[in-house]
Amino acid sequence: MRRKICIALVLCTMCAALAGCGAKRQPLPTEPVIFQKGEFCPPGEESGYATVEYDGKRFILYGGIRPRGPLRDLSYAFGDCLGHVEGDENERIFALKGCSPDEWLIEYYEGGIMEQPMVMREIGTRGGSSLPDSVESFGYEYWN
Repeated sequence: MRRKICIALVLCTMCAALAGCGAKRQPLPTEPVIFQKGEFCPPGEESGYATVEYDGKRFILYGGIRPRGPLRDLSYAFGDCLGHVEGDENERIFALKGCSPDEWLIEYYEGGIMEQPMVMREIGTRGGSSLPDSVESFGYEYWN
């Protein structure tokens, strides 16, 4: 009986870990957006932020996806795959489901074993729109 409980616990833990790490795998669109890497250093802050940029918009890290359910699902928050970062087709950019891609994006490294999706926010939205339910803030100084 004890052995069965241990096996069940191990299986549940593995399922939760896999569900939490897995993103909604999608192929690149026929004509993907190629996002540029950059850096943004706000005045008065000691360190800068890595950016992804397209169409005159710059996005920096805001937080992560809030897991849902007992298996801590993250895939519910993924919208369409928009494209990838220049030079690496595995570094995919997705829309955040239910939000404008002019304000919110998800950056996810496709094929990484334990990669976690990162939510990015357009720098011009600071102090603007409310936080989507699917996002949890990392508390970066720029957004406070």
